[in-house]
Amino acid sequence: MGANDTDIDSAEVTNRGTVILDESDPRTVIECLPSTVFPVMIRFSLGKSTNGDRTHEELHTPDYPVDVRIPQGAYIPESTVYFDNPAERPPRNATAWRPNEFIESLSELLTKIDSSPYVDTDRLQFTDLCVAEIAPRYTTNDPDTGATVATPELYKDQADITLGYFRREGSLAATQIRDSLDTAMPGETRSPPQLLQVTEATAKPARSSRETQQPAGRHKYFTEGEAERIDQLDATPANWMLDRVAPATSDHRSLNPVLSEIDQFFPQLSETDLLEFIRLRGRTESSERFYANEVLSR
Repeated sequence: MGANDTDIDSAEVTNRGTVILDESDPRTVIECLPSTVFPVMIRFSLGKSTNGDRTHEELHTPDYPVDVRIPQGAYIPESTVYFDNPAERPPRNATAWRPNEFIESLSELLTKIDSSPYVDTDRLQFTDLCVAEIAPRYTTNDPDTGATVATPELYKDQADITLGYFRREGSLAATQIRDSLDTAMPGETRSPPQLLQVTEATAKPARSSRETQQPAGRHKYFTEGEAERIDQLDATPANWMLDRVAPATSDHRSLNPVLSEIDQFFPQLSETDLLEFIRLRGRTESSERFYANEVLSR
């Protein structure tokens, strides 16, 4: 075995629960969210199709060991879009989109490139999503746009904001699993996004003082450091994470035992057809890797 080889030990488990998001198209996901659930961020791509790729006129075999291929169709690289929402501001220089504007603009873009025979818009899918749910009493309609927005009372009352983080990852990639889920059509390699983390946060009062000199931070809720500084420890965010994705040093609560009670975290989102709790049977794999840092002999 080499100096950096890995030993893998497999163990059977009886079952495990998970919460999946039953949709792949980013537009449909955003459109189906209840009015009390706001998109915070979504990451998606439109995969590059290899249909119609042509071989470079000069750079090809047998003059060269390999052929150089030139793609013919447009594609969307993995991209992150941020939204106007009650929980977080977008990073600097990033635009905060309204959900309806995002859906309309992305649909227009896809229509323009879909005329190419080398573009397959069915390949559009998201990989990461963050949403924030608040209580219905803290929502209202914007008089100018008609969009649902949070009321000032959300921050004045230091009310609850619950964030959910979904990601598409490989634990549901087995063919027999995909074929059993409505989110995966036969022959597809995609697996449905899973809920990996829930954060229960406390909205913080808006900084409206004229004497405030520093720019507002990204978070519209108390972070752990902010709660400590004002000695308001009950405002410290509570992080729930799946054990298999949580860092070893992370101070979190295990999300695994409470996945079947996800409606306690997201009462409105749970009433939609987007979320589904399923039970799985499979195995866990643990690995041990050796990292060399000194040569003892040659």
